[in-house]
Amino acid sequence: MIKISIELFDRIADDYDKWYDTEIGRVADQVERDLAFQLFQPTGPKILEIGCGTGQYTTKLAQQGYQITAVDISEKMMALAREKITNLGYEVKWLNADITQIMDQLDKYQGILSMSAFEFVPNPEEILARLFEHLEPKGCLVIGVIAGDSSWSDFYRRKAEAKPESVFAHARLYTEAEIRQWKVGGRLELGKALYFPPEIASVEQALTMEKQKNTNPNFIVAKWVKE
Repeated sequence: MIKISIELFDRIADDYDKWYDTEIGRVADQVERDLAFQLFQPTGPKILEIGCGTGQYTTKLAQQGYQITAVDISEKMMALAREKITNLGYEVKWLNADITQIMDQLDKYQGILSMSAFEFVPNPEEILARLFEHLEPKGCLVIGVIAGDSSWSDFYRRKAEAKPESVFAHARLYTEAEIRQWKVGGRLELGKALYFPPEIASVEQALTMEKQKNTNPNFIVAKWVKE
C-alpha cells in the first residue's frame, strides 16, 4: 500500500494556520465547519479524528465535550495541536501515525471525523470501508473534502503546476459523482458548501454567494451511518 508522506506535511506545519488568519480563509473555514458539525452527530462522546493537523477541529471537538483520539502523520502539526489543547486545559489521546498503517490498533468509536485529509489518503474508498467497521452501531463516519471539478480544485491545480513540490501536487480531489460510487457501508448523506471562488474580492461577496448557492459547491461533506 502506498504510504502518506510525513515530510510533505511537516514542512508546511509552521505556516498552516496563516490561512485562517486571512479574511477569506476565516469565512471558508466557518462555512466548512458549520456544515461539518451539522452532519457530525455521534451517538456518544467517544470519537476518532483523522488528520487532526494543527488542531483546528480538535479544539472545537474538545470544547464540545468529546473524548477524542486524534491521528495525524505529521509530528510537527500534531505538536501545534497538542499545544492548543494543553492551553485550553483539555486532554486528547494522540496517535502520531499514518492512519492506513494502524487500522488494527483502532478501537470502536461512536463517531469518526476527518476534515481536509482524505484528499491525501491513497485508496480512500478502501480505507473508509475499513474505518466504517470501527463504528459502534448508529455511529457516523464523516469526511470533508474539496470538490473535484470546482473553482477551488482548479486553484489548487494551478498552485501544484507552479510549484510541483507543494502539498497541492499530492492531492487527489474527488467529485460528488465519484464519492457517491464509493462502497463504504451504511447509508450515505452528502452536504455541500463553499459556493464562492478562492479569488473572491471581499468577505461580503463571499457571504452573498454562499447564501445564494447559485454556483457549484467547492466543498463536500460525506456522512455514512452504521445501521
